[in-house]
Formats: sequence, C-alpha cells, structure tokens
Amino acid sequence: MTIEGGYRKYSEISFLRGFAITTVIFMHLFQMFVKWGDIPQWLSYASSLGGTGGHVFVFCSGFGLYLSYLHRPVRVGEFLKNRFLKIYIPYIIVVLIVYLLTRYGDKGELFRRMLSHIFLYKMFFERYVISFGMQFWFISTIIQLYLLFPLLCRLRDRTSLRTLVATGLLISMAWWILMEATGLGEYRIWGSFCFQYLWEFTLGMAAAEYLMNRESIRIPIWLLLTAAAVGLGLQAIMAMQGGWAAAFNDIPSLIGYGSAALLLYTFGKRIIRPLFLKIDTISYEWFLVHTIVIARFYRYFGSQIQSEALKAALATACSLVVAWIYAKLIRRLMKLLKV
Repeated sequence: MTIEGGYRKYSEISFLRGFAITTVIFMHLFQMFVKWGDIPQWLSYASSLGGTGGHVFVFCSGFGLYLSYLHRPVRVGEFLKNRFLKIYIPYIIVVLIVYLLTRYGDKGELFRRMLSHIFLYKMFFERYVISFGMQFWFISTIIQLYLLFPLLCRLRDRTSLRTLVATGLLISMAWWILMEATGLGEYRIWGSFCFQYLWEFTLGMAAAEYLMNRESIRIPIWLLLTAAAVGLGLQAIMAMQGGWAAAFNDIPSLIGYGSAALLLYTFGKRIIRPLFLKIDTISYEWFLVHTIVIARFYRYFGSQIQSEALKAALATACSLVVAWIYAKLIRRLMKLLKV
C-alpha cells in the first residue's frame, strides 16, 4: 500500500472516518435497540468492535486539524474559532431539536440539561454528559482536545515529532493508571476526558506532518495483516482480562482496527472504498442525528416489523437519509454565516 504525501485531501483519512463512524453507529444500534432474534451471531461480535472507531476518529481529528494548520499557519485563535464553530453549530442545533421533541421528564431538569450543552459545562457533570444522546460525550472530548491544540503546537515548535508523540503517550498512560487505580474511569466525565485519548491525537498530528513533508510512504501488506491480527487479538484478550489489562487496550485497539480498515481500503476499490468515502461526507451529521432518528423509528415502526434484521436495516437507512438532508441544510447555513 502506497500513500502519497504532501498537502492534499487524504482519501485514506476520509475512508477511516467513514468506516469508523459506521462501526460506532452499528454498535449503538445493537447495544440499544436490536433484540437478538434473526440477527447473525457474527454481527454481535463485530458490533462490539464499534467503539474502537472512536479512537480512529480522534486520530483523524489530530491529523486533519494539524495538516490544515501546517498548510495555512494563521493565528491559532482564529483557526480554532472557525473549526470550533463548525463543530458547535451543527451539534447545538441537534440538541435544541431533541430538547423540543422531548415530551417526558421534569421540564426544569430538561431545561438544565439543554443549558449544559449550550454552555458546554456538561463535560463536568456526569448526569448531563450523555443527556439527549449517548454519543454526545464525544463532543466534549473533541472540544477539550481543541483547547489543548495551541499548547501542542507550541510543544511541537520547540521539540521533535517523537517528543510530541511520547508526551501524548506518557500523559495518556498516566491517566489510564490513575483511572484504574481510583476507579474514576467508571464515570464518563473522567473515563472520556481528553487525556484518555491524547496519545491518538498527537499521533495524528505527527502523521500529518510526516506525510506532508514526503512524496510518499509505502506500507507492506504483510505488515498491515500482522498488525491487524495481533492488534485485534490483543484487544480481545485484554478486554476479556479486564482490570489493568483493559485499561491499556486502547493501543492494540487503534493499531488493529486501523490496520484492518486500511486493508479494506486497499482491497475494496470498487465497492467498499467508494461507499465509506461517500459516508464520510456526512459522517459528522450522521453521528449527531443517528440515535434520535433510530429511536424514533423503533418507537413508531418497531412493532410493525417482525424481522430484527429488516428493522435494523431500515432504521439505519432512515438515519442516513436524515443525516444527508441535515448536512445539506447545515452547509447552507454555514455559508450564510460565513463559517
């Protein structure tokens, strides 16, 4: 596999994002809605890997953010403001829609939840962090990483790429140890704090600079196969072991999952690659709307469809259609706001 370097839109990164968001959404679908009837057993195992897509998404975020910054090194504040608004505006619109559609529960509490999203302090309150959507914890993590980005850029200016990656890895490992030793990792606000994923973010930054300064790099297929097998195998073993082993399984998870995804990119030129590249164009919008759309589908149509497989397929298709429409609308709004 050969990856061309320089400043360009990396289809490899776009594919990874599209593939990652798809597996995350399937994981949420199977965790929350599917009753195991006529669903194949292998899908149960496959869906359990979906959470690893979040690690790939963090890596891709670090890659894309730093690549853009290297190409156009404007003031960090201006750069981050534009990137922040592109994340915040679509997100907060979905939150407001969910708030307006919610007819049950204490109205005062619902209002407080909504405010926690608007002013972003939900990241400090366990009861608010996944309110209005189990996926919304990730927005807090990404915003935290965005706030760290200027400091990471300064660190890179004064040190080497190796030091940048090593610093991110050491901070993350220290955080994993702290979470396991104290048990705080059981709480979403601690277990999903930015330090948990800092090593992936800095690794993405380093990969962006490394590729930008080279014509191309070649990754042997045998190396991807080995990394996929060993990484996914270790992830499974460490997850089953639990405790301290599970605390450190993010590393084999990213390596195994990322390598497997790149193999799909390499060998799936006709169908798989175009499919996930297309999904990437609406990946963020799909991430934002999928739980509310799927929940509504199951609520209104679930009892009318007997086949669990058909029900899951139709719910997923509906969420994709809504995401596509929302993406069209939000991009028009962004143009009007000149964001």
